[in-house]
Amino acid sequence: MEEVYTILAYLTAGVSLSTGTISFFIGLRKEDKTDLIFGIMGLCLFVYLLLPPGGFILNDPAPYSDEIIFKRIFNSAYYGLFPWFIWFYTGKGNTFFPSLISLTEITCYGIMFFTTIDRPTPIWTMVALLVYAATTVYGLIASIAQYRRGEKVKAKWFMMAIAIYAVLVVLAAINRLTEDVIGQQMRLKFFLIHFHAIPFMLIMGFRVVADVFEKYQLEKLVKERDKRWQSFMRHAPVFVLEVDNQANITYINDFALKQLGYGDSSELLSKNCFEMVSLPSNVKSAKMLFDKAMREEKMIPYLQNKICTKQGQEITIDWINYLINSDDGRVVGVMSVGRDVTAGVTAQRMIDQLKLELEKENVVHDITVGSTEIIGSSKAIGYAIQKVNQVAATSAPVLLEGETGVGKELFADLIHKLSSKNSVPMVKVNCAALPKELIEDELFGHEKGAFTTANQSRKGRFELADGGTIFLDEIGELPLEMQPKLLRVLQNGEFERLGGQKTIKVNVRVIAATNRDLAHEVSQNRFRDDLFYRLNVFPITIPAIRQRKEDLPELINYFIDQDSKKYQKSLQQISKADLKRLMEYAWPGNVRELKNVIERSVIASSGSTLKLDWFLAGEKSSEQQSSETLEDIERIHIVKIMEECHWKINGENGAAEKLNMHPNTLRSKMKKLGIDRPLERSSEAISE
Repeated sequence: MEEVYTILAYLTAGVSLSTGTISFFIGLRKEDKTDLIFGIMGLCLFVYLLLPPGGFILNDPAPYSDEIIFKRIFNSAYYGLFPWFIWFYTGKGNTFFPSLISLTEITCYGIMFFTTIDRPTPIWTMVALLVYAATTVYGLIASIAQYRRGEKVKAKWFMMAIAIYAVLVVLAAINRLTEDVIGQQMRLKFFLIHFHAIPFMLIMGFRVVADVFEKYQLEKLVKERDKRWQSFMRHAPVFVLEVDNQANITYINDFALKQLGYGDSSELLSKNCFEMVSLPSNVKSAKMLFDKAMREEKMIPYLQNKICTKQGQEITIDWINYLINSDDGRVVGVMSVGRDVTAGVTAQRMIDQLKLELEKENVVHDITVGSTEIIGSSKAIGYAIQKVNQVAATSAPVLLEGETGVGKELFADLIHKLSSKNSVPMVKVNCAALPKELIEDELFGHEKGAFTTANQSRKGRFELADGGTIFLDEIGELPLEMQPKLLRVLQNGEFERLGGQKTIKVNVRVIAATNRDLAHEVSQNRFRDDLFYRLNVFPITIPAIRQRKEDLPELINYFIDQDSKKYQKSLQQISKADLKRLMEYAWPGNVRELKNVIERSVIASSGSTLKLDWFLAGEKSSEQQSSETLEDIERIHIVKIMEECHWKINGENGAAEKLNMHPNTLRSKMKKLGIDRPLERSSEAISE
């Protein structure tokens, strides 16, 4: 049997040397303490088995020789490091148990060192059994925790190895507690735990398998992510450009190629970036700036400059730049990601030019305008009118912004009235009221035969507005597919009729209005950013009633006077209590709602004082309203009107008429606010 154990010992020594050396150097290179400790354990086991007496210590009666005491230093080091290997391998956070087990192993060696009397069961062997048992329990707890954290592959292999180790510990304990019964059967005084080499090799073998499998999974994941990244790089609407440290192009994405007018990347790859895309006047300075960045290894992170397409067209790009480093930290190139901001820069230039012209003119405008349609003397409405005076005489596009019912169309009329194009009637288009299928025909007209019922050619609204002004109300409702054609008209003043080939030139001043936040719509990809920049040359925000409450008395008196004449009433005043209630109301429908409320009250009133009982009885106190959002108040009011009209939208006495809104606009508003007809009335058809 001794020969068998000796062969097994030397075989174990060889495996320990190979696995220990590999793990040790991998641990040093990767700075991985798990591999490092495992390598040291393997080397300790190798030295232990190689030192004389060679192989396992099969007979060790006390007192022990110097050779055995020295040999057991490496055996004790192995068992002392084993709990730390478990700690690093499983990622168990508490260091108390591995520290305690290692300290116990050191104590065990000390007791063995001073043992002089040979006994069937020496004290130090019992301490050693305690170390092995504690290591087994700790290993099982740590591997279970590792499994629960999701590292199932590594945990399974380690559990198997620990299970085998546990069996050997149990057999060793039985052997010692029964005064070496198993050892006598084997005719050797031998610790069965020395077969730990079996789980030792299993741990390393299975760990290698787990690492290989994990590496395969990671490589597969990296390939999939790389495919997605390459797809994004090819199709993303941004410029992606990569150059080496000599500014030679090493990568350019498809979008950038298309925007620059090149058909294939081979036309640009390996060529100097600045010579190919920079403006001729900027090539020298751009090269100097790039060379300086390479020398100092510090790139300008954000940069805006002009580049030139293959056809010679200049475009402005906002760049974000990143240095590319090699594995050893050297700068080997630059990655730049850019966005075309030509439209925005052009629009800003127009704004700056307009401001400069206004400053040169140094005209002081009077806020009071001779229009009886725009009522109020507050600073908020005065500022809006002042901006009208500033822009009216120019041909710049104007964007009127404001909530529903603030009077955007009145401001458009005022701009047209004060402009040089006021001799031609202003053409008005409500983009929300036009069906999606007909809006192109309505705006740009059609040629004969463009569609089945096109029996003759028809001019669109832009042609009718040629030489004058067109007012595009609810521009935020314009379908995305129509926006490029409108942008072309704004940029170049040209378009083709539906079904036509001839390019038509027009000279039209555009005034647009919206109750949406177009900047937010752009961020949500519901409105083109280049069209927004074109329209937003001179924005005017029209204040809501709640922002100019001081104008309410004047507005109320104006509408009482107008409606009294219309309905031949002699109303002259409103009570202070009713006026106070009107002042406290939020007016979600703004001036339009106020006008309708006053008109209905004039019809329902008699005598000289306006009666508002019908309106105020249904309104909440200001304390209640203050806890609600503007959308809540608007929703409540629309539902109230719909119920009064028996959910009729169109026609005489319909909700659209009472709210002074286009039926399609009301439907859109109801959809936005989530207003649905009650189920109990589902049998009644809403009038279309």
